[in-house]
Amino acid sequence: MPGSPGEPYYSPMSPRFSVIIPTRGDSPHLRTALTSALSNEQELELLLVHDRRSGEPELPGVLREDARIRLLKSSVAGPAAARNVGIEHAAGKWLALLDDDDVWLPDHLSRSVERLRAEPDALLVASDAYEFDDSTDDGSAEPPADPASLRRFAADFDDERITLRTLLTANRILTPTVVLVRERLAPTERFRADLPVMEDYELWLRLARRHLLIYDPRPSVLVRRRRSSATSDLRGMAEGSLRILDELEREGVPEDAISARELRRLRARLWHELGYACLIENDRAGTRRALRESRNLAPLRLKNYAYMLFAALPAATRRRLLDRAGRRTD
Repeated sequence: MPGSPGEPYYSPMSPRFSVIIPTRGDSPHLRTALTSALSNEQELELLLVHDRRSGEPELPGVLREDARIRLLKSSVAGPAAARNVGIEHAAGKWLALLDDDDVWLPDHLSRSVERLRAEPDALLVASDAYEFDDSTDDGSAEPPADPASLRRFAADFDDERITLRTLLTANRILTPTVVLVRERLAPTERFRADLPVMEDYELWLRLARRHLLIYDPRPSVLVRRRRSSATSDLRGMAEGSLRILDELEREGVPEDAISARELRRLRARLWHELGYACLIENDRAGTRRALRESRNLAPLRLKNYAYMLFAALPAATRRRLLDRAGRRTD
Protein backbone atom coordinates (compact mmCIF):
# COMPACT_ATOMS: atom_id res chain seq x y z
CA MET A 1 0.00 0.00 0.00
CA PRO A 2 1.43 3.45 -0.86
CA GLY A 3 2.72 5.15 2.25
CA SER A 4 3.44 1.96 4.19
CA PRO A 5 6.68 2.35 6.19
CA GLY A 6 9.65 1.13 4.22
CA GLU A 7 7.72 0.87 0.96
CA PRO A 8 8.44 3.31 -1.87
CA TYR A 9 5.76 5.31 -3.60
CA TYR A 10 8.07 5.16 -6.58
CA SER A 11 11.54 3.76 -7.02
CA PRO A 12 13.51 5.24 -9.92
CA MET A 13 16.04 2.86 -11.42
CA SER A 14 18.99 5.12 -10.72
CA PRO A 15 18.13 8.46 -9.11
CA ARG A 16 20.89 11.03 -9.20
CA PHE A 17 20.25 12.03 -5.60
CA SER A 18 19.01 10.36 -2.44
CA VAL A 19 17.72 13.11 -0.15
CA ILE A 20 17.55 12.03 3.50
CA ILE A 21 15.27 13.91 5.92
CA PRO A 22 14.74 12.75 9.53
CA THR A 23 11.40 13.90 10.93
CA ARG A 24 9.02 13.48 13.86
CA GLY A 25 5.95 13.94 11.68
CA ASP A 26 3.93 16.47 9.73
CA SER A 27 4.46 20.17 10.47
CA PRO A 28 4.48 23.46 8.57
CA HIS A 29 8.27 23.51 8.45
CA LEU A 30 8.44 19.92 7.17
CA ARG A 31 6.18 20.84 4.26
CA THR A 32 8.45 23.76 3.40
CA ALA A 33 11.55 21.55 3.58
CA LEU A 34 9.97 18.87 1.37
CA THR A 35 8.90 21.41 -1.20
CA SER A 36 12.40 22.91 -1.38
CA ALA A 37 13.94 19.46 -1.88
CA LEU A 38 11.48 18.18 -4.47
CA SER A 39 11.76 21.35 -6.54
CA ASN A 40 15.57 21.28 -6.49
CA GLU A 41 16.02 18.34 -8.83
CA GLN A 42 13.69 16.01 -10.73
CA GLU A 43 15.87 12.88 -10.62
CA LEU A 44 15.87 12.20 -6.91
CA GLU A 45 14.38 9.92 -4.30
CA LEU A 46 13.36 11.55 -1.04
CA LEU A 47 13.83 9.29 1.98
CA LEU A 48 11.66 10.66 4.77
CA VAL A 49 12.67 8.80 7.94
CA HIS A 50 10.54 8.95 11.07
CA ASP A 51 12.82 9.00 14.12
CA ARG A 52 10.20 7.51 16.49
CA ARG A 53 10.13 10.21 19.15
CA SER A 54 6.40 10.77 18.59
CA GLY A 55 3.38 8.98 17.11
CA GLU A 56 2.91 7.58 13.65
CA PRO A 57 4.38 9.75 10.88
CA GLU A 58 2.08 11.48 8.47
CA LEU A 59 2.92 12.98 5.09
CA PRO A 60 1.37 16.29 4.09
CA GLY A 61 -1.58 15.38 1.88
CA VAL A 62 -0.48 17.60 -0.98
CA LEU A 63 2.76 15.64 -1.27
CA ARG A 64 1.45 12.10 -0.87
CA GLU A 65 1.06 11.85 -4.63
CA ASP A 66 4.72 12.60 -5.39
CA ALA A 67 6.18 9.29 -6.54
CA ARG A 68 9.69 10.23 -5.48
CA ILE A 69 8.94 10.06 -1.74
CA ARG A 70 9.71 6.98 0.35
CA LEU A 71 8.54 6.86 3.96
CA LEU A 72 10.82 4.88 6.29
CA LYS A 73 11.00 4.21 10.03
CA SER A 74 13.93 4.03 12.39
CA SER A 75 13.88 1.51 15.25
CA VAL A 76 15.99 3.86 17.38
CA ALA A 77 15.00 7.39 18.39
CA GLY A 78 16.90 10.43 17.20
CA PRO A 79 18.13 12.02 13.96
CA ALA A 80 21.43 10.10 13.87
CA ALA A 81 19.74 6.70 13.65
CA ALA A 82 17.17 8.08 11.19
CA ARG A 83 19.88 9.39 8.87
CA ASN A 84 21.63 6.01 9.03
CA VAL A 85 18.42 4.28 7.96
CA GLY A 86 18.22 6.66 5.03
CA ILE A 87 21.82 5.96 4.03
CA GLU A 88 21.24 2.20 4.09
CA HIS A 89 18.18 2.52 1.82
CA ALA A 90 19.69 5.08 -0.55
CA ALA A 91 20.13 4.27 -4.24
CA GLY A 92 21.33 7.62 -5.56
CA LYS A 93 24.83 8.50 -6.71
CA TRP A 94 24.89 11.41 -4.27
CA LEU A 95 23.53 11.55 -0.72
CA ALA A 96 22.04 14.91 0.23
CA LEU A 97 21.16 15.65 3.87
CA LEU A 98 18.37 17.99 4.90
CA ASP A 99 16.74 18.68 8.28
CA ASP A 100 12.97 18.90 8.35
CA ASP A 101 12.95 22.56 9.42
CA ASP A 102 15.49 23.90 6.93
CA VAL A 103 15.19 25.00 3.31
CA TRP A 104 17.35 24.50 0.23
CA LEU A 105 17.73 27.35 -2.20
CA PRO A 106 16.84 26.33 -5.79
CA ASP A 107 20.42 25.70 -6.95
CA HIS A 108 21.72 23.86 -3.87
CA LEU A 109 22.11 20.42 -5.48
CA SER A 110 23.45 21.69 -8.80
CA ARG A 111 26.08 23.79 -7.03
CA SER A 112 27.10 20.84 -4.87
CA VAL A 113 27.57 18.57 -7.87
CA GLU A 114 29.53 21.29 -9.63
CA ARG A 115 32.01 21.39 -6.73
CA LEU A 116 32.24 17.60 -6.43
CA ARG A 117 32.96 17.21 -10.14
CA ALA A 118 35.70 19.82 -9.85
CA GLU A 119 37.31 17.70 -7.08
CA PRO A 120 36.93 14.09 -8.27
CA ASP A 121 38.62 12.65 -5.14
CA ALA A 122 36.31 14.38 -2.68
CA LEU A 123 33.82 12.50 -0.50
CA LEU A 124 31.84 15.46 0.78
CA VAL A 125 30.96 19.03 -0.06
CA ALA A 126 29.43 21.51 2.38
CA SER A 127 28.45 25.12 1.82
CA ASP A 128 27.76 28.27 3.74
CA ALA A 129 24.16 28.95 4.79
CA TYR A 130 21.85 31.80 5.72
CA GLU A 131 20.36 31.74 9.21
CA PHE A 132 16.91 33.01 10.01
CA ASP A 133 15.17 33.16 13.39
CA ASP A 134 11.74 31.61 13.80
CA SER A 135 9.96 32.57 17.02
CA THR A 136 6.74 30.69 16.23
CA ASP A 137 5.79 27.67 18.34
CA ASP A 138 5.26 25.35 15.38
CA GLY A 139 8.05 26.49 13.07
CA SER A 140 5.61 28.03 10.63
CA ALA A 141 7.46 31.28 9.88
CA GLU A 142 7.92 31.78 6.16
CA PRO A 143 11.54 32.08 5.01
CA PRO A 144 12.31 35.46 3.46
CA ALA A 145 12.01 35.62 -0.31
CA ASP A 146 15.38 37.36 -0.52
CA PRO A 147 17.81 35.88 2.03
CA ALA A 148 20.71 38.19 1.15
CA SER A 149 20.03 40.41 4.16
CA LEU A 150 20.27 37.50 6.61
CA ARG A 151 23.38 36.66 8.60
CA ARG A 152 25.60 33.93 7.24
CA PHE A 153 26.80 30.94 9.22
CA ALA A 154 30.46 31.22 8.15
CA ALA A 155 30.88 34.50 6.32
CA ASP A 156 34.56 34.65 7.33
CA PHE A 157 35.45 31.21 5.95
CA ASP A 158 36.27 30.80 2.28
CA ASP A 159 38.77 27.93 2.16
CA GLU A 160 38.28 25.38 -0.60
CA ARG A 161 38.92 22.44 1.72
CA ILE A 162 37.72 21.43 5.17
CA THR A 163 40.48 19.68 7.12
CA LEU A 164 40.67 18.09 10.55
CA ARG A 165 42.36 21.26 11.73
CA THR A 166 39.55 23.35 10.28
CA LEU A 167 36.96 21.35 12.21
CA LEU A 168 38.90 21.34 15.47
CA THR A 169 39.27 25.10 15.28
CA ALA A 170 35.53 25.57 14.61
CA ASN A 171 32.85 23.37 13.11
CA ARG A 172 32.36 24.74 9.60
CA ILE A 173 29.84 22.12 8.45
CA LEU A 174 26.09 22.49 8.80
CA THR A 175 24.40 19.15 8.14
CA PRO A 176 21.66 20.41 5.76
CA THR A 177 24.37 21.78 3.43
CA VAL A 178 26.12 18.40 3.04
CA VAL A 179 26.19 16.29 -0.13
CA LEU A 180 28.26 13.07 -0.19
CA VAL A 181 29.41 10.62 -2.84
CA ARG A 182 27.58 7.48 -1.71
CA GLU A 183 29.97 4.85 -3.08
CA ARG A 184 32.92 6.41 -1.20
CA LEU A 185 31.23 6.27 2.19
CA ALA A 186 32.44 3.18 4.07
CA PRO A 187 29.93 0.97 5.95
CA THR A 188 31.48 2.06 9.26
CA GLU A 189 31.15 5.75 8.42
CA ARG A 190 27.76 6.46 9.93
CA PHE A 191 26.26 8.85 12.48
CA ARG A 192 26.63 7.69 16.07
CA ALA A 193 23.21 7.14 17.59
CA ASP A 194 24.65 7.07 21.14
CA LEU A 195 25.38 10.81 20.94
CA PRO A 196 22.25 12.87 21.73
CA VAL A 197 23.79 15.98 20.11
CA MET A 198 26.91 16.76 18.07
CA GLU A 199 26.66 13.38 16.31
CA ASP A 200 27.13 15.12 12.98
CA TYR A 201 30.26 16.96 14.16
CA GLU A 202 31.74 13.66 15.37
CA LEU A 203 31.21 12.10 11.94
CA TRP A 204 32.77 15.05 10.11
CA LEU A 205 35.88 14.71 12.31
CA ARG A 206 36.17 11.02 11.44
CA LEU A 207 35.65 11.65 7.74
CA ALA A 208 38.24 14.45 7.71
CA ARG A 209 40.90 12.01 8.91
CA ARG A 210 40.41 9.73 5.88
CA HIS A 211 38.85 11.73 3.07
CA LEU A 212 38.97 14.95 1.12
CA LEU A 213 36.19 17.32 2.25
CA ILE A 214 35.56 20.43 0.19
CA TYR A 215 33.67 23.66 0.74
CA ASP A 216 31.58 26.12 -1.24
CA PRO A 217 31.46 29.58 0.39
CA ARG A 218 28.29 30.50 -1.52
CA PRO A 219 25.25 30.09 0.77
CA SER A 220 22.74 27.64 -0.70
CA VAL A 221 20.65 26.71 2.35
CA LEU A 222 18.35 28.56 4.76
CA VAL A 223 18.80 27.26 8.31
CA ARG A 224 15.88 27.87 10.65
CA ARG A 225 16.87 28.78 14.21
CA ARG A 226 14.17 27.78 16.71
CA ARG A 227 14.05 27.66 20.49
CA SER A 228 13.50 23.91 20.35
CA SER A 229 16.34 23.16 17.92
CA ALA A 230 19.47 21.25 18.93
CA THR A 231 21.58 24.39 18.56
CA SER A 232 19.69 25.95 21.47
CA ASP A 233 20.93 23.17 23.79
CA LEU A 234 24.09 25.00 24.84
CA ARG A 235 24.87 22.58 27.65
CA GLY A 236 24.38 19.50 25.52
CA MET A 237 26.57 20.90 22.77
CA ALA A 238 29.40 21.77 25.18
CA GLU A 239 29.23 18.41 26.95
CA GLY A 240 29.05 16.57 23.63
CA SER A 241 32.03 18.46 22.24
CA LEU A 242 34.11 17.66 25.32
CA ARG A 243 33.22 13.98 25.06
CA ILE A 244 34.15 13.90 21.37
CA LEU A 245 37.42 15.70 22.09
CA ASP A 246 38.26 13.19 24.84
CA GLU A 247 37.71 10.29 22.45
CA LEU A 248 39.72 11.98 19.71
CA GLU A 249 42.67 12.53 22.04
CA ARG A 250 42.59 8.91 23.19
CA GLU A 251 42.82 7.82 19.56
CA GLY A 252 45.63 10.29 18.94
CA VAL A 253 45.43 13.62 17.18
CA PRO A 254 47.87 14.03 14.26
CA GLU A 255 50.55 16.58 15.13
CA ASP A 256 49.98 18.48 11.91
CA ALA A 257 46.29 18.96 12.72
CA ILE A 258 46.55 20.90 15.96
CA SER A 259 49.30 21.68 18.45
CA ALA A 260 49.20 20.70 22.13
CA ARG A 261 48.84 24.38 23.03
CA GLU A 262 45.91 24.86 20.65
CA LEU A 263 44.27 21.70 21.95
CA ARG A 264 44.58 23.03 25.50
CA ARG A 265 42.99 26.32 24.48
CA LEU A 266 40.18 24.47 22.72
CA ARG A 267 39.45 22.41 25.82
CA ALA A 268 39.51 25.56 27.95
CA ARG A 269 36.99 27.22 25.64
CA LEU A 270 34.64 24.24 25.75
CA TRP A 271 34.74 24.11 29.56
CA HIS A 272 34.04 27.85 29.57
CA GLU A 273 31.03 27.36 27.29
CA LEU A 274 29.77 24.57 29.55
CA GLY A 275 30.17 26.89 32.55
CA TYR A 276 28.06 29.53 30.84
CA ALA A 277 25.40 26.96 29.89
CA CYS A 278 25.20 25.76 33.51
CA LEU A 279 25.03 29.37 34.67
CA ILE A 280 21.94 30.21 32.65
CA GLU A 281 20.35 26.94 33.85
CA ASN A 282 20.95 28.07 37.46
CA ASP A 283 23.19 25.05 38.10
CA ARG A 284 25.70 26.72 40.39
CA ALA A 285 27.64 23.56 41.21
CA GLY A 286 27.98 22.70 37.54
CA THR A 287 29.01 26.28 36.76
CA ARG A 288 31.78 26.28 39.36
CA ARG A 289 33.12 22.90 38.29
CA ALA A 290 33.21 23.77 34.59
CA LEU A 291 34.77 27.18 35.16
CA ARG A 292 37.45 25.71 37.44
CA GLU A 293 38.40 23.32 34.66
CA SER A 294 38.55 26.19 32.18
CA ARG A 295 40.54 28.38 34.58
CA ASN A 296 43.10 25.62 35.16
CA LEU A 297 43.67 25.39 31.43
CA ALA A 298 43.47 29.13 30.66
CA PRO A 299 44.16 31.20 33.80
CA LEU A 300 43.96 34.50 31.89
CA ARG A 301 40.42 33.98 30.54
CA LEU A 302 38.80 36.78 32.51
CA LYS A 303 35.21 35.79 31.80
CA ASN A 304 35.75 32.65 33.87
CA TYR A 305 36.15 34.83 36.96
CA ALA A 306 33.23 37.06 36.00
CA TYR A 307 30.92 34.07 35.59
CA MET A 308 32.06 32.65 38.93
CA LEU A 309 30.96 35.91 40.54
CA PHE A 310 27.68 35.81 38.62
CA ALA A 311 27.02 32.30 39.97
CA ALA A 312 26.98 33.66 43.53
CA LEU A 313 24.34 36.29 42.73
CA PRO A 314 20.55 35.90 42.97
CA ALA A 315 19.06 34.50 39.75
CA ALA A 316 17.20 37.71 38.79
CA THR A 317 20.30 39.87 39.25
CA ARG A 318 22.43 37.40 37.30
CA ARG A 319 19.95 37.38 34.42
CA ARG A 320 19.99 41.18 34.17
CA LEU A 321 23.79 41.27 34.12
CA LEU A 322 24.01 38.58 31.46
CA ASP A 323 21.41 40.41 29.37
CA ARG A 324 23.44 43.59 29.57
CA ALA A 325 26.53 41.66 28.54
CA GLY A 326 24.68 40.59 25.41
CA ARG A 327 24.59 36.89 26.23
CA ARG A 328 21.51 34.76 25.59
CA THR A 329 19.69 33.77 28.77
CA ASP A 330 16.70 31.79 27.57
